[in-house]
Amino acid sequence: MSIPRHLKSKKFWTETFEAYVYLFPTLLILGLFTFYPFINAFVYSAYDIRTRTVPGPVVYTRDEDIDSWISLLRRGRIPEELASALEKRGAGTDLWVRLRQTDRWVIKEEQTNQEYIVVKEGEVINVYQAKTQWALTPVGWGNFRQVLSDPDFAKALKNTAIYVGVSVPTTLFLALLIATLLNQAVFGRPIFRLVNFLPYITPVVAITMVWQWIYDKNFGLLNYVLSSVAGLFGAKIALLDWLNDARLVLPALIIMNVWRFLGYQALILLAGMQGIDREYYEAARVDGASGFQVWRRITLPLLTPQIFFVFIISMIGAFKIFEEVLILLQGPGPQKSGLTIVYYVFTKAFDSGHYGLASAASVILFAIIFLLSLFQLTVVQRRVHYER
Repeated sequence: MSIPRHLKSKKFWTETFEAYVYLFPTLLILGLFTFYPFINAFVYSAYDIRTRTVPGPVVYTRDEDIDSWISLLRRGRIPEELASALEKRGAGTDLWVRLRQTDRWVIKEEQTNQEYIVVKEGEVINVYQAKTQWALTPVGWGNFRQVLSDPDFAKALKNTAIYVGVSVPTTLFLALLIATLLNQAVFGRPIFRLVNFLPYITPVVAITMVWQWIYDKNFGLLNYVLSSVAGLFGAKIALLDWLNDARLVLPALIIMNVWRFLGYQALILLAGMQGIDREYYEAARVDGASGFQVWRRITLPLLTPQIFFVFIISMIGAFKIFEEVLILLQGPGPQKSGLTIVYYVFTKAFDSGHYGLASAASVILFAIIFLLSLFQLTVVQRRVHYER
């Protein structure tokens, strides 16, 4: 079999090499921060991975008056002599007893996160600089069984499903209405587009802090508006505690994120509307079609590619909600009413130290998103009309 002529060309190999040189930085970043963690999540899900604190080198020894030390440590207090000795080693002054056991205590320095292990060994007390040790134990499908039987994961799955099921279609519907309005020839249309898009480009931390004030029970803007509207009709409503009432936490998250992503989705749909050939509209007007008929029979069908795209990316993003819960609620919320799957993964990994369980939950989340996306691509996409 003869070798194709272009493979013999020096120019072909030179251009190919140059292309890979330009691609290498991007491929390196993708490999380190996307593909490597993605593959490791599957690997770690089959292991019980935990960290444990073990003694390192001895940094201080006490061989007299140890009973007074033990008495203080058992009450969660640090002896002044020990604090001074650790401070000389650069430990700082923000020390506290993190863990108390029989004849063993773990002291943590808040600023550097350095830990020290205090152990009574015979007639002396030794202070060790702690080391973190990883322990990996193969468990097969054990992590998945444990996650699926965990009531907290069931709660997180339910909350996430409600959030996705309400926020995604609501945002898409409102974005479609706004895009339709912005597609009209109205005065100040560029300004409206910019204002509508601002929430999406504003950092989520800033947005969430503003909404913390809006949702405040006593001084929040939302309660003020609701009370004012009710007052117009001679009614009086109780102040709503949006962030501390388990019934209102999910609605609060949904309202905030619908407002946040509305402009982004509207911009994509607006771009799709402006890309539709004007000849379709002219032909419809010649046939005497009304404005609503034109929108329903022409705009909406030809906009289905953009609607489909927006629906897919918004669904994936909604399943991964995390920062809003962490900042707005500063936790899973009352009665874990704001616990989502990604927040569950976060707590298992960084609060409990169960990295295997966190990886298993991540794989389950990936499977859910993958199956739903596959369903959209194979079933729903059949109803998408691509203009030829």
